[in-house]
Amino acid sequence: MLYRAAFIAVLLLTVPAAANEARGKRLFLQCQACHSLTAGAPHKVGPNLHGTIGAKAATRTGYTYSPALTKAGLVWDDSTLDRWLARPSAVVPGNKMVFIGMSRPEDRKELIAYLKRATR
Repeated sequence: MLYRAAFIAVLLLTVPAAANEARGKRLFLQCQACHSLTAGAPHKVGPNLHGTIGAKAATRTGYTYSPALTKAGLVWDDSTLDRWLARPSAVVPGNKMVFIGMSRPEDRKELIAYLKRATR
């Protein structure tokens, strides 16, 4: 009986994580036209995002960033990503990203969590 209770507890803890993973992945669908996530994948309209979490913005080789983003001195941490995903033009006026933003904080949180896992 104890093993069954432990199994149910583990199952209940992992189902929300799997659901959040799927949600973050679905949210990324609107990003994938411009961004890739896997190591070695080419840049698209926007840069490949692999390895960017925790890195200084505008430092991926082989991609031409806007002067505004290059000079901004941002680091892609959770807080910066949240503000950027809410409205990129408010964070760095004059950047090249045409994305208008995600208004729902819970969507940004799920997307950031997904990006952190998918870009390691």
